[in-house]
Amino acid sequence: MDFSLQNIILLLLMIVMTVSCIWQLYTPRISNAGIICVIASLLFFIMNLYHNDIEALAMILFAGGILLVILELFIIGAVIGILGMICIVVSFLLIGDNMLMMALFVSICIIIALIEWVIIVKFFKKKIPLFQQVVLHDSTNKEAGYTSHDDRSYLVGQMAVCLTDLRPSGIIVHDDKRIDAVSEGAFIKKDTSVKIIEVEGTRVVVKSI
Repeated sequence: MDFSLQNIILLLLMIVMTVSCIWQLYTPRISNAGIICVIASLLFFIMNLYHNDIEALAMILFAGGILLVILELFIIGAVIGILGMICIVVSFLLIGDNMLMMALFVSICIIIALIEWVIIVKFFKKKIPLFQQVVLHDSTNKEAGYTSHDDRSYLVGQMAVCLTDLRPSGIIVHDDKRIDAVSEGAFIKKDTSVKIIEVEGTRVVVKSI
């Protein structure tokens, strides 16, 4: 395997691209990491173009992969992002005439990327800023001050009359209002007085008196 100065420089540029790209992903706005990533990418491809070690297909795959990864940040689902990463990896493999060496370089970058990701998430407790803007973090429970449009929790303990048989579901009447309800378990006949013992959302549970 040819570990010439040129190939060592290429590996270093790939590592710089990987590390800076992931760090930029966890940074709220364009930072030095993003600028370094762009510069490293340009140097990487300029160096390969200078030595005629890069094909048009590799350039297209790399550019397309970057575009897909960016789109992944705005579209729900991981398929586009995975396809983008595959395109980027394949573009690296197509560079030069030694695919085995490039595969080794890509493997090294993947290992470094995983280590960096663990450090950023586990030790620095960072999260992807864009996800923080599009994901709802507030709890919409009752304790947080949210209630459903049709809150019937006030019915607990109230008396009602069965408009239909409850087998175990049916209809009851409370204050001249028809309410869908279910019995506590037993069959309850029509016109039986019942007590509302539980309300869960739109589910009203009653028992006969």
